[in-house]
Amino acid sequence: MIHMSAYIPKNADEKLRSLLQWGKLRQEQLAEAFLITKDTVLGFLRRQIEHGNWRAVLEVLKGKPMTRAGRYLLSELRSKAVRKLIMRMGLRPIIATTLVIVLLPIILAKVTGEVISWIRNRH
Repeated sequence: MIHMSAYIPKNADEKLRSLLQWGKLRQEQLAEAFLITKDTVLGFLRRQIEHGNWRAVLEVLKGKPMTRAGRYLLSELRSKAVRKLIMRMGLRPIIATTLVIVLLPIILAKVTGEVISWIRNRH
């Protein structure tokens, strides 16, 4: 059995609270940002798995993208999530980027099991 988890910062709650204050965001906006980012992550990872990039996906899920492909995948995932938040919520780029930096490790940790089952079903 494969056991993996992305790195979740110990002070994630504190970071989210300070982000709400700094970005003047409401709780509903944070919830919407979380859902948009999660949908973006799942769609992006599913497409990567379908294209055969499952090793790079596993590196990202482990929180250790060491290969060029893994680092590129993580960079693309961050960029795509930031663009979606800007387009769908009208956030300023700095706020969208900060949200993704805080939310991405949490979301990756939450969806790891789901993505692992996709990979198993494909092979």
